[in-house]
Amino acid sequence: MAKRKSAAQIAAREQARALQAQFDVLAERRLDIATRAVAMRKDLDDFDDETQKLIEQLMAKRDKKRSEMHAQLGALAVEMIDTKVSKSEAAGRLGMTLTEMNAARKAFDDAVRARAEASSTPAPPAPAPAEPVPTPAAPALDTASGDGFPGVTLPRQEPGTLGEPVMGSIAPPVS
Repeated sequence: MAKRKSAAQIAAREQARALQAQFDVLAERRLDIATRAVAMRKDLDDFDDETQKLIEQLMAKRDKKRSEMHAQLGALAVEMIDTKVSKSEAAGRLGMTLTEMNAARKAFDDAVRARAEASSTPAPPAPAPAEPVPTPAAPALDTASGDGFPGVTLPRQEPGTLGEPVMGSIAPPVS
């Protein structure tokens, strides 16, 4: 036999249904808020990634420009020293410490070395000959200068630069 419900039980059940409806509305609202928050966090992460890439590009550009300018400063230091002043006087005239000047000169030397390495392309390896190549008994001399000695390219030296390498060369006179 089915038990009959009292009016108090029916009223309590109705009140529970009304509360459940409110909870369902609030649960739906909470789900909507959470969904928007997750989407916003993804947008924020994307923005952070994009900003970080821009920062890295700017830092790389800054580092390259600073390196170039530091090398130019080193060239000026070398040029000042070539005027036959002491290193400490050259540093003072350039408004830097001796340590800063030495660092700038090193940056200049590194830039020159890097440029020289970049401009010289390595020769491709010679293919192995199919048959033996006869070697001449005596090497042929280039006697373009007319003195019987081979032609040579000498490094250029300027006064005051004996201890430092000079990039560039001059050709011997042609007679």
